[in-house]
Amino acid sequence: MKVSLICCPFKTSFGSYAHALQSALERKTGEKVQWVGTNCGCGDPVEVNRDFEAKECDYFEFPILVDFRSNSAWKRKLRGAARGVLVARKAKKYAELSQHAEVVHFQQILNAYGSKGVFSWLRQSTPQQPSHAKRIVTVHELDADQTESPETNLTYNRADAVIAHCEEMRRQLIQLGVLPEKVHVVLQGTDLPALDPNQKREGLVFYGGQKIMSGKGIEPLFKAMAIIQKQLGDSTPKLTIHGHYGPVTPESGKKLAAENGIERLVIWANQISDEQIMNLYARSQVCLLPYSGSFAGQPASFAAASALPVVCTRKAGLTDHLGDTGIYIDAKPGNQFAESAARLLADRILELLQSQTLREQTGARLRARAEQLLGWDTIADQTLEIYQCAGVSKTKGAKAS
Repeated sequence: MKVSLICCPFKTSFGSYAHALQSALERKTGEKVQWVGTNCGCGDPVEVNRDFEAKECDYFEFPILVDFRSNSAWKRKLRGAARGVLVARKAKKYAELSQHAEVVHFQQILNAYGSKGVFSWLRQSTPQQPSHAKRIVTVHELDADQTESPETNLTYNRADAVIAHCEEMRRQLIQLGVLPEKVHVVLQGTDLPALDPNQKREGLVFYGGQKIMSGKGIEPLFKAMAIIQKQLGDSTPKLTIHGHYGPVTPESGKKLAAENGIERLVIWANQISDEQIMNLYARSQVCLLPYSGSFAGQPASFAAASALPVVCTRKAGLTDHLGDTGIYIDAKPGNQFAESAARLLADRILELLQSQTLREQTGARLRARAEQLLGWDTIADQTLEIYQCAGVSKTKGAKAS
């Protein structure tokens, strides 16, 4: 089976995902999986510096028209038309580069890989994208364009299958008009490294994703650390922070740490490799994911594989990945979230820090779940099954715009 992935090729969480999936699919099929990518326009350091995750990639540079909304109606209309032309040309290039594949799997994120690009690609019927090629879309993120114009989401029905990483996203897609039989849930995968039972564990760890100040719960986390510091004093564990936001410590994060009086407790690891993440998790005591939005499947899976207890909310796909092995906080929503979550976080962290037995038992259950559900070979098997079954009775264009 000849497979082509269309995805961000840089060292983002999405690039990391695509690389791991590519490797797993190649192990399973014995065939090389193509990677097609372009510059996306996000402006993140890894994109600006062209810091590639993809080892081999059919990569092309393309003009970017930044999404800016003028106060003038005619300027908005003109800019929208120009963006539409560029998106259509980019989608055609994706199709041209993947024309020999039997399965083309588009990883939808934002910018060049956002809904406009996906929908333009799905609408195309050209010699560059043969009709026998199955078209699969994994929706990592929804963007403003498709939520503001819900009717555009009917275009997903032109795909042979749509993949989400959690039930919440699956429900959202169905509410937006995607046929239920087309939408499948495949969790975020992880490697399953051998663990050293004698490894000394110390400290806390937090994953800040691509945008550390948005939806990740860093404010209640820092408030919780301040509470713990008052109780434990000099014995308070250090908090290591990492994410795919680049190698530079965000000034907003440093300022927030200072405001909460915990600067000395924070170690800013920033962007590190997957191997370094796994090593960090294997020697940490507790992983903290107090997300109010976004998606936390990757750090949750990595923590489970590392037998690292996770204190988290029930948002961001965390219940899908952790099941009953997560240690959940049920914070009040809205304006009270930060204060409510901070107190609950502090209580759960202190419980874990005070009981090695609880940490070990929780970690063992997490590792067992990872071995059963989250390993990349399992994810590849599920993905290949979708490839094989998708489009048996093609309904391209059914209920599509």
